[in-house]
Amino acid sequence: MPSFVVDINAFNAGERKTFDGVYRYYSRPLQHFAFSYVHNHALAEEIASDSMLKLWNNRQQIRTEQQIKAFLYIATRNACIDNLRSSRTRPMQYLPENIDDLAIQAPEVYNRILYAELLQQIEEAVDKLPPSQQNVFRKSFLEGKTTDEIVSETGMTESSIFTQKSKAVSTLRKLLKGNLLFLLWLAKLP
Repeated sequence: MPSFVVDINAFNAGERKTFDGVYRYYSRPLQHFAFSYVHNHALAEEIASDSMLKLWNNRQQIRTEQQIKAFLYIATRNACIDNLRSSRTRPMQYLPENIDDLAIQAPEVYNRILYAELLQQIEEAVDKLPPSQQNVFRKSFLEGKTTDEIVSETGMTESSIFTQKSKAVSTLRKLLKGNLLFLLWLAKLP
């Protein structure tokens, strides 16, 4: 994700514009992160919103931008686990206070965070593509639809879909150049 700067004093004071910036920056990655646990888009959105509300209610205890990120991901993960526990018995795991420690103490959670942030970067880059490339890329790579399904939904020919896919991937490679996670994600695709 691109860098993000927060005026901590304004944030602590409850300045709405500052909090709105935090919300816009973290909302989508948190939804992706929550979805990786609960596999339900509406529930993931609700959990991410609840985590934002918890952050707002605890904003005066936050001292750094890193604490904002750690608070949001930990609150979101805990809410997901609580949700999963309520639907089936599952032991609660505790997380470290600092997000940097996740790579060592909870690598599976850290990987989910990285994946959620990668999806956010991909979505932002896809938004820069021409509409037909956006449509085909989303249907093919993000929604997992087959070429036949895309043909029936869009009325495009198979060759046109292949062309739009190829152009989209080529453009995204340029836009996300140097992003190793994106290249690994592309390599994983069928």
